[in-house]
Amino acid sequence: MDEPSIIDWKKDSQSFDSVAGLYDKFRPAYPRRLVDCIIELSGLKDDARILEVGSGTGKATRLFASRGYSIHCVEPGRNLAALAARNLKAFPLVTFEIARYEQSQDRSDEFDLILSAQAFHWVSKDTGYAKVAKALKPAGSLAVFWNMYPGLHGPISVDLDKIYHEIVPGLDSPNTASEEVIRDRINDINQSACFGPVTVRRFPWSKTYRTGEYLGLINTYSDHLRLVEPTRQRLFHAIAAAIDGHGGSIKREYVAVLFLAKKHS
Repeated sequence: MDEPSIIDWKKDSQSFDSVAGLYDKFRPAYPRRLVDCIIELSGLKDDARILEVGSGTGKATRLFASRGYSIHCVEPGRNLAALAARNLKAFPLVTFEIARYEQSQDRSDEFDLILSAQAFHWVSKDTGYAKVAKALKPAGSLAVFWNMYPGLHGPISVDLDKIYHEIVPGLDSPNTASEEVIRDRINDINQSACFGPVTVRRFPWSKTYRTGEYLGLINTYSDHLRLVEPTRQRLFHAIAAAIDGHGGSIKREYVAVLFLAKKHS
């Protein structure tokens, strides 16, 4: 298969943008208790200003906008940003800037919180953390979080692993919730030397997908989008047959993992 060994950010961001509607329809949101935790740990006041890095179609944005916060979203995908603007038209305090975060407008001591949902791993470590710290007020916080996937269990897991091994060896069925990944993200924040100690919180939850919904979900993953079309069609057909053979639905376990750190004073 033609899976690249090194992530091409521009190509992957374009792939997300090309499936903005699918991304909006099938990608999961985040537990509201995660938002409560961010507000509590960062000490956000009602008039706080937030910057969001990689807002996508606004799934995380809405959770904060609905609480009345002013949010400036930086999103490189024009289709994603346009869809987010439509989704959030009821919230006039939400604004958009179409740019990669590294190339977005420089800001100083302006925000109480900078958040990024499912996106900060696309930002350059060399410049991203320093740019965040500069944009935060002295007591500001960085909150980055991801819906991680502990993996499937039981007979459906065996069947899907076999399908991936046979059709796209080297591309595993999604499983990202490893302690190694979590440690690496803590280390990235620590090594930037821009922030104090990292607080980590985990929020387990789950969602059940019908066959078509699950295919829509994995069709928003960059590694699946990069597959050549005949291979992707074969993979998706086999996955659909497997799910249908197990009753027509699949339960996906998630762990929303939050990493929050205060700017060094």
